Amino acid sequence: MGRSLASQALPLALLVAALAAAPRSSAAQELPTLSGAWTASALTEQWSIAAWGEACGPRPRPQGAPGGAVQIKQQGSELSISGASRSWSTAECWEQMPGLARSKHSASGNARSWQTRCTTAANDPRQAVVTTTTQATDTRIQMVETGQYRFIIQDTTCSASVTRTRTYTLVRREGEAPPAASAPPVASAPAAEGKPAAEGKPAAEGKPAAPRACDAPGEPARLQVTPSRKLMRPGERFQFRALVLDADGCALPTRPAWSIAPGPLASAATVDATGALSLGADAGEGRLGLVASIAGKGVTVAIEVTSPDRYDALLARSGLNPAGESDQAAIAVIATGTIGGRTTTGEDVARQRKHLFVAIVGGVAACLGFAGLILLRRGRRRTEGELEGPVSTGDAPAAPDSAGVRAGPAPAGAPRADGIAGGAARDEAPARPASRVRGKICPTCGENYPGEAMFCGKDGTQLVPLN
Repeated sequence: MGRSLASQALPLALLVAALAAAPRSSAAQELPTLSGAWTASALTEQWSIAAWGEACGPRPRPQGAPGGAVQIKQQGSELSISGASRSWSTAECWEQMPGLARSKHSASGNARSWQTRCTTAANDPRQAVVTTTTQATDTRIQMVETGQYRFIIQDTTCSASVTRTRTYTLVRREGEAPPAASAPPVASAPAAEGKPAAEGKPAAEGKPAAPRACDAPGEPARLQVTPSRKLMRPGERFQFRALVLDADGCALPTRPAWSIAPGPLASAATVDATGALSLGADAGEGRLGLVASIAGKGVTVAIEVTSPDRYDALLARSGLNPAGESDQAAIAVIATGTIGGRTTTGEDVARQRKHLFVAIVGGVAACLGFAGLILLRRGRRRTEGELEGPVSTGDAPAAPDSAGVRAGPAPAGAPRADGIAGGAARDEAPARPASRVRGKICPTCGENYPGEAMFCGKDGTQLVPLN
């Protein structure tokens, strides 16, 4: 009887154990993958010096590493992380000290917890023990590394410890669609302390306009900076995007000038000419203003700087997307014609004006040269006329004879002085008409000139032929 009950109870116990283990196994299988796009916070370091003499050299100082976008790949039970200035794996320590090697490693079965221990060799004068612990949830990964260092240099003990931390936040899991846009705040982004949002028209927020490629874009009419708000942690670097459009939405090559607005955090941030903002690892919490401007008009992007510990809580109530960005763009309207959106057109107009000026000067010079040539020719003819003097023409009256009587033209058929009759002479040889040289006369002074003369030698008036 007892054996029968025992034999019946054993299968029942096994069935209960299997049912109890089944949910755990299915739960482990249903865990989402950690592969995808993540953002890494800045790596922070905190050193504690126990003993450090002069022979030890410079004292350790926090170095850290900037944050940024990273890609995480889940490979079995380990994670491979690339980006934010370095590649790293949960199967290794973050510390890369020479002589340091992995001595122990463990990983949980559900790929959510890892621990790696790295040490130096026993005969190495630089003794170091580093332990890297990584804990993960479905949307957050935190790495904490502690290190103990003990050196003996010239009979001087050098001892220090360090704690390094970094947090990774999920942006988009592998295989999932991009996250839906969160509802944008109604109010525009607050301006940085000590500086207005923009000179002239205040900045506004709106949906980023999609640029169009145009062969002949117009004058700049709109400046937009994306995103209009950003949540960042100390040590992170982020690339803001600026776009200048004309009234028709055509993209222009014009680029704005970037600057940090005055404020408590201005000294802890830098921005380059492309709009890449970098925060120092020691930057405190608060608001920071990033200004993009063109010809006195621009926008101020609001940046909230918070510690890694408060980042998730602030992100949850900020209305920003999982990457800590606003889906809206900061927009400013630019007055038409204020900046060089039409640089080529301006250069063409200047070139046309230059050519027109040269043509005018050349035309005036040609006219002056032609006028000088005419005056020179007139002067020469006037000199020639004065030298030749007035010449009598064939039509001038005959000089009077000794009796004072002017001889008129002989009548037809009258005998000539040599006794030969005119008619007989005409019969013997056909008389040739005397070639009459037509002279010229000045219509102003009435002076007569030979036919080849052109101008009056006295007053330069153009001569006219005599009738």
